[in-house]
Amino acid sequence: MSDHGDCSKALTSLYEFLDHEMTDVDADLIRAHLDACEPCLDAFAVEEALRAVVRRSCAEHAPETLRWRVSQITTTVIVRRSL
Repeated sequence: MSDHGDCSKALTSLYEFLDHEMTDVDADLIRAHLDACEPCLDAFAVEEALRAVVRRSCAEHAPETLRWRVSQITTTVIVRRSL
């Protein structure tokens, strides 16, 4: 495992890396770290899997009965008075 500073940088840069929003040099550094650090690679795999589920879910349409039930949700406001 790499030192904690490398892990911290890799994990805080994870979203930029997954979104391809970093320079090639920085992305290569993250790739090298992930190759050498199993805990960070695991975190990367979890985030990548979560993104795949969200992407797949966004492509599906909710059944009409569910859409109707969600539309029936109302907000209840509770007002508390000071004693």
